[in-house]
Amino acid sequence: MRRGTRQPFFQDPKRYLPFAAAYSKRRRKDAQVLHPELVNRLVKWLKTKPHLGPDDLLFPISGSVPGGKQRRTAEMMQRDLERARKTWIKEAENEEEQRRREESDFLKYRDAAGHFADFHSHRHTFITALERAGVRPKTAQTLARHSDIRLTMGIYTHIGLHDQTQAIESLPPPPETKKDGGESDAGQTDAA
Repeated sequence: MRRGTRQPFFQDPKRYLPFAAAYSKRRRKDAQVLHPELVNRLVKWLKTKPHLGPDDLLFPISGSVPGGKQRRTAEMMQRDLERARKTWIKEAENEEEQRRREESDFLKYRDAAGHFADFHSHRHTFITALERAGVRPKTAQTLARHSDIRLTMGIYTHIGLHDQTQAIESLPPPPETKKDGGESDAGQTDAA
């Protein structure tokens, strides 16, 4: 998304962001479909940027592209999280709530388990959210712009115990069998 132009937001009702092959992860012409709410927010934001032309980069954050500037986006994200966390803690309604917020990992760049809130972790979150929404694996692979489904499913999709529990709970219950006398043998083992 960082290398797209503003053109599709005003011309294409499908709401996707095209990429030239030079900027695509797979070095081919590509497109990224955007959530309708993200498109709405970007359209509002673009209205505040009248100086941007239809082919100008939306987020020129790389010095390796024409018109781009080299920016340390990981550091930018850390600073944004730090500011947001300070604001969130400051907005606590009382001292006890403020103390709880200070002790939590919420909006920290690195949590107590060593997990990072960086651009790469957003890809993991995005692809896992697709899986939890019931999106087919091939569609998730395409949205992630991966060339190999094993990367999408094996590395970027995270399945937790709650996901496994939901899967089992979605199944019908095991059938009960009847003994010759018509009694149910539910709960009994072969040894009984």
